[in-house]
Amino acid sequence: MSNFSLKMMLPLLVVVLVFTMGGIFFAATGLVTPLADADAARAATDKLALAEQSLCAGSGGDSTIQSLENRPPVSPEQAVAIAAGDALFKGNCAQCHAVNDVVVGPALAGLHKRRPVSWLIPWIKNSSKVVASGDEYAVKLFNQYQKQQMPSFALSDQEIRQILAYLEVESNSGMTKTSAVALN
Repeated sequence: MSNFSLKMMLPLLVVVLVFTMGGIFFAATGLVTPLADADAARAATDKLALAEQSLCAGSGGDSTIQSLENRPPVSPEQAVAIAAGDALFKGNCAQCHAVNDVVVGPALAGLHKRRPVSWLIPWIKNSSKVVASGDEYAVKLFNQYQKQQMPSFALSDQEIRQILAYLEVESNSGMTKTSAVALN
């Protein structure tokens, strides 16, 4: 190689290296995740499609098909929120909770029907504060699970809503599977 081509290659390699390291840094910190968001949206959409298929296949009834037709389609934003909720659930909640099974804490299927979001957000952020306030349901849960304290989570309201959206989808698909088995 000539001296000229080496002088041109070195700055080019430095630029490529800087951009590569910057991309790795931003991806690792979560500041930039465009491909992950697209993949997450695709995964959530696939999961919803499978849930709809199991609804139709499992029940054999026209009422289920009609309820699917009446249900509004999931927007790409909702699909991204559900996928983000899936990741947040696995990273923060799955150690103690499952959707359909009691682990350390209660099963979370149907949570959206048991408690309003306005109650769940403070509970998830700091359950001991809700128990200390004397909230009847919080005290009942605390006592029911051997006074095992749920850790506090530094999640934003939006992140908690994403987890709840994920749980609602999982609850609906889980209930469908259960009802399909019961009917067969």
